[in-house]
Amino acid sequence: MLPPNEIQGSRSRRRRLRLLPALSSPVFVAFLAVAWPALARAQAEAPKPLGPRPQLLLFHGGSFLFDDPSFEAETAPLAEAAGFVPHYVEYPLGDLPAAVARARAEAARLRLRFGAESVYAYGSSAGGTLAALLSGEGLVAAAVAKAPPSDLVGWSWPLAAYGTDYYEQIDLTTEARYQFSPLRRPEQQPLLLLQGRSDAVVPAAMSEAFAAKFRQVRIWELAGGHRAERSRPQVVIRALRWLLRASAAEESGQVG
Repeated sequence: MLPPNEIQGSRSRRRRLRLLPALSSPVFVAFLAVAWPALARAQAEAPKPLGPRPQLLLFHGGSFLFDDPSFEAETAPLAEAAGFVPHYVEYPLGDLPAAVARARAEAARLRLRFGAESVYAYGSSAGGTLAALLSGEGLVAAAVAKAPPSDLVGWSWPLAAYGTDYYEQIDLTTEARYQFSPLRRPEQQPLLLLQGRSDAVVPAAMSEAFAAKFRQVRIWELAGGHRAERSRPQVVIRALRWLLRASAAEESGQVG
């Protein structure tokens, strides 16, 4: 007669042997058919990114003189639809150097809180100039600018619209017009221009020259004038999603 411990061990071995036929049963085959594709997909899918959601600075237009009351209400939902947390920036009017200082300060504040790689910018018209300056200085990971006055030396439209002293109205000397023109400065980070082909405020030729000068600057031309994007919210969402792809490509050295 076997000792009790050997009898128990023998029974355990017999139970394991009885399980072997069950492994080839239709139930197990069906289980594999369901589970295996799910396991394969789990290994193939990229892991969800960790860290904070991307943060987006929003800069309204208005020739550096006026607010745009509808800009935040129209743009913030598009930013959220594209996956961003929007931050509307109220910057000083009638003082472009102070507006640039405010834009830089807001970018620095978000970079400190969320990390440099999580901060982006979108600006319309005059606000696009601020966004372009931030990307040029490397203060945001990437930016989108809708019809920005990128050459304040050659931008003549406001002289007819607001008077020949327009640049004095926004506190710019001739030297400062060169200093704050994105076209005439380095461009460090990816920048996408949205430009209406028949824009009479910021001519398409100005944005085309800007895009031609820098490898980091791309241009999407739209049918219509200065507000061409207002009737095409899906274009704005696509442009904002471009930000994340462009900054990732820049980090991997593929922009060009």
